[in-house]
Amino acid sequence: MINLIEISNLNKKFNLSNDQGLSLFDNLNLSIANNSITSIVGPSGCGKSTLLNILGLLDSKFDGQYMFEGKIINNMNNNQLSRIRNQKIGFIHQFFHLISELSVLENVILPGLINRNKISIITKEACKLLDDFGILAKKNMKPNKLSGGEQQRVASARSLINKPDLILADEMTGNLDEDTSDDIINFFIKFVKNHNISLLFVTHNQKYAEMANFKYELKNKKLILK
Repeated sequence: MINLIEISNLNKKFNLSNDQGLSLFDNLNLSIANNSITSIVGPSGCGKSTLLNILGLLDSKFDGQYMFEGKIINNMNNNQLSRIRNQKIGFIHQFFHLISELSVLENVILPGLINRNKISIITKEACKLLDDFGILAKKNMKPNKLSGGEQQRVASARSLINKPDLILADEMTGNLDEDTSDDIINFFIKFVKNHNISLLFVTHNQKYAEMANFKYELKNKKLILK
């Protein structure tokens, strides 16, 4: 069976102002199976967020081979990359990235509208997700009227609106208290398992990292399977 993602010999360098280069990865390899949960831990500054950007097709300036669902990403144009990113990948950020001028419902349906889905259908699906996440009653509220945990639930629902094959989460509970974090991570992992979605999440929390099927540490520019 073809893996969802295959990364081979990944190298990423940044050019610094003093004409020296900063290398984050050294022939890094990663496989993500379909319907799997993967965690990555590592110290701040080791490249976890950069790796997520590459996996999420937000950064194409790297060396090495990237295959998504058996297709080589490296030589695709921006339109092809955008199509895969919008239809196949959902993102959850530490700081929610909700649009304050929009309602909860509008925030959730926005990625679906970008994909030109019919608004009546996407609205129905968004309401179902908000109901699943226990915040349907607040669909017309603005994000700044919600608690941090509620905002993260909205962000999580938004990441699922296009029925992606993969969710990439960067410290999705990093700004929340422990009890709220436990509730959200437990619910979300159960949700993706039930809906056959792959999840890759970056965390500093070892307890959450242990909940994954595959656990990695980003260390010395490589991913080490734990």
